[in-house]
Amino acid sequence: MNVLRPIQQEFYGDDYRWFFATVINAVPPAGLEGRVKVRINGVHNPSTSQIPERDLPWAQVLIPTTEGGMSGIGRIPQLVNGAFVFGVFVDGKSSQIPLILGSLPRVEQPTSVQTARSEMIFKDDSIPDAKLDLRRLQSMKFFIDNNYSPIHAAAITGGLIGASSMITYFDKTPSATVGIAGWERISSSGSRYNGLLRFAASQQPSKDWKLFSIQLQYVLYELNGKFNQANSKLLATTDIKEASKIFNREYLFTTIDTEDLAEFAYNEVLV
Repeated sequence: MNVLRPIQQEFYGDDYRWFFATVINAVPPAGLEGRVKVRINGVHNPSTSQIPERDLPWAQVLIPTTEGGMSGIGRIPQLVNGAFVFGVFVDGKSSQIPLILGSLPRVEQPTSVQTARSEMIFKDDSIPDAKLDLRRLQSMKFFIDNNYSPIHAAAITGGLIGASSMITYFDKTPSATVGIAGWERISSSGSRYNGLLRFAASQQPSKDWKLFSIQLQYVLYELNGKFNQANSKLLATTDIKEASKIFNREYLFTTIDTEDLAEFAYNEVLV
């Protein structure tokens, strides 16, 4: 049975099940546009070690009839990671084809762990070799907050750790590369290193390029600009190993294996 088809039989209506779920990934790969990945209450174990994200379903999302309902016409769903949604299974008791009917607003109070993590955001920003555990969490939160799924955020974070151990610059020993992505230290106007300097200077107010927060923002800036094709390939993956390979090859220009580093970053945040 092709579970990606919205309807499997000729008629529906007599046999259905409803559910509540949490959106885990709101950035679908090519071919599944308009869907979101969900972890359904009572169906999927909340532990990622029991049911990893790659095994969760991509749910259809109902849109209002004020939209065109055709590819390229109208708007796509605007759900984000963490949204709490309500829906039905259109295949009844088989429960393999979820359809989201709407979302429920909610106000969440952060746990003590989340509060501690939020207080760490960009702490020690100007220290070149701040604690790696801290910067790993900062990087994961930054990319997740910028609409990357945990898998993609972990692939980026693992790659950056492999490239630089998240060290922003070497103060006493000049090196051929600089920054968390190992940008080659070339002074030509078109170099990525020079782009980092210009990016930092363009902030309001102007920022020091050596700041960890600025270098994370520059990685995001490059992924959404000059390296948008690499970004598209990254977002099309659903497997952390493949995502790591693509980020390293297409953005860092390296073949180093950082899957274990990515897995560690992923599990530290979600498990």
